[in-house]
Amino acid sequence: MQDEEIPNLEDALKSLASEVLEEESLSQQDNMKQVQVGGRDDSEKIMFSNVDSLRNQERTLLRIDRLLISGGIRSVLFLPLIVVVNFGLAHSYRNTTPQWWVDHMQEVAPVEMHLGIHFLSLFILVANITLLLLLFRLLTVTRKIFQYEAESLTTAGLTFKSSHGYAEMRATINGSRRQLGATISFMLLAILFLGIALWLAPDGDLSPRLVALSTGTLLAGHGTFLVSNKSRFNANEPWGMLSAFSPPIHPALLRYPFSDVIKAHIDPLLAVRISEYLRTVESKIKPGKSMTELQETLLHLLHLRRRSVIDENQFRLALASMIESDSLDGFFEHPELGQETWDRLLSRAMLDCAPFFRLHDRLHMKHQNGKSGDVWFDVDMENLVVGPANLFAFILNQTDEIQDLILRVQTPDFRPNDCEYRLKVEPHKSISFDGIISPKITDTLPNLVNSTRIIWQSLLPSSTGESTVTIRLEDLDGNLISGRVLTVQIRNDLFTRLRMTTGALFILGAIIAILSPLLPFIGSVLGL
Repeated sequence: MQDEEIPNLEDALKSLASEVLEEESLSQQDNMKQVQVGGRDDSEKIMFSNVDSLRNQERTLLRIDRLLISGGIRSVLFLPLIVVVNFGLAHSYRNTTPQWWVDHMQEVAPVEMHLGIHFLSLFILVANITLLLLLFRLLTVTRKIFQYEAESLTTAGLTFKSSHGYAEMRATINGSRRQLGATISFMLLAILFLGIALWLAPDGDLSPRLVALSTGTLLAGHGTFLVSNKSRFNANEPWGMLSAFSPPIHPALLRYPFSDVIKAHIDPLLAVRISEYLRTVESKIKPGKSMTELQETLLHLLHLRRRSVIDENQFRLALASMIESDSLDGFFEHPELGQETWDRLLSRAMLDCAPFFRLHDRLHMKHQNGKSGDVWFDVDMENLVVGPANLFAFILNQTDEIQDLILRVQTPDFRPNDCEYRLKVEPHKSISFDGIISPKITDTLPNLVNSTRIIWQSLLPSSTGESTVTIRLEDLDGNLISGRVLTVQIRNDLFTRLRMTTGALFILGAIIAILSPLLPFIGSVLGL
């Protein structure tokens, strides 16, 4: 009996020990999970605090940039020119000192006039590079915030880094930073050469070679800045990254015209913010309406209100049938996606796609003239083409039958040279009128735009000068229904060309200034 109880006791002890060990391992695993979760939470808190600190820093730097650097007085454009003029004055008075300098300035600055001018130039160069360093810091902070935003969205499960325009935005941000870094390097060399020249000139005779090197690097730095001068962007404002974004892709056939045009100009960061906000108000949309219809109507009415076609009361009454009033106020009172954000988006779209909005206005005028019973056709594009051109075509079927049409775009000076669109255009069904109360323009005009087939074709210029674009609207048998011939001028932007030419001249002057001390030596070697 005792022999049988001993093994049972041993088994019981072993099982008890295993249970204790399992409990300890489970508790350890739980603790590890808590540590991991706590660590992840701590890392997220640290990341958010870093982003907040960077945003505060960017806000301060942005104010300085708009006041002194990229906007306002634009000091970085004029300070190097002042230094170049000072170098010329110092060279003119290298061997002589005017009497007025001896009488009035000698007590304040006990040096010769050319040395005083060089000291003043050194001070101006230091002030200029300080501003450039502030701008460089601003671009660095913007890049860090952009990286944090991209990582957080990717961690949240969004394919942000694969979205259209992300790679181009990142390349634009990094390229602007690298170009500014090259400018700062040249300016630092200019300060270094001038500082060494002043330090090694106790008797007042500056080394002409060091002064020439300082002049050359100064001209090279300013020329690089002019050639690479780009529009500024920031991550502090909701619309701040629009300048760093260019539409890489857009629909050819616009189903929802205003939404399609404006969405093509929204950078990925702002697009995510708008999408997240719209999901919060999706439940407030009234039955029978969709979010897509709400977006299209909202953007269209914003344009009409912006053009003073409708007033504020008409604007709100038109949207009241689609969404609750408290949610409507949220569209314009949101801290990030408020009234100014929508206005910025409209302004950007109207600047880049002006032909679309001109065609919309002509369609509005056509609507006021009444139904004509035929196919209304109109096209538009930029008269002066600088870079890619946007061609828009509006087709409105005012007959009672479905029209099978072919739209051809032919041009010898743009790519693609020949485009063809096959369209099936439904008849336009106007809003019924009982003869007593006329339909509201907020109802009739959106209905008219939705019935219009709109084509958006991008054209890349292959040459400069005057060019023609032929647009033909045909039936299936090739018979011409309507056509347009547009004459446009293809040329470079005047300000861009002026900036590039000036920058190239500065760089050429830099090469001459740097090589000037070496020319006598080269001439003696060659026996000239």
